[in-house]
Amino acid sequence: MLKVLPSQEAQLTESRVKFWNPDRVGVWASILCAIHCAATPVLLLLLPTFGKAWSHPASHWGMALIVVPIAGLMMTKGFQKHRRKWILLSGSLGIVLVLVGAVLPYLETPKQSIVPLENSVSETEAPVEECAGVG
Repeated sequence: MLKVLPSQEAQLTESRVKFWNPDRVGVWASILCAIHCAATPVLLLLLPTFGKAWSHPASHWGMALIVVPIAGLMMTKGFQKHRRKWILLSGSLGIVLVLVGAVLPYLETPKQSIVPLENSVSETEAPVEECAGVG
């Protein structure tokens, strides 16, 4: 059986603490967010049924409920450590943008079609018949 010296144990504990550093978690969350934002339009174009689920306003609120508390916690911990106000301001701007993105789908007015569906089909068939009879 291997015996761990106290100095080696301290190094192992220190490496574990470095891995779970709140700043590191924030960096990974930002990277995953950037990947999500880059991949979502492609997924929405390629997978219409998947796009219907993710384009629902409730999915934006669900993401905001996850992202905003984590971002707020990481910003406060980071500010307590670094005391840089510009990081706090830019993080707050990011949180505001996430909330605006979650609210925007509810602010859109529903679009009404000008021509009912059954009328548009009969109107498009009439000119085709006339053009066919002319030649």
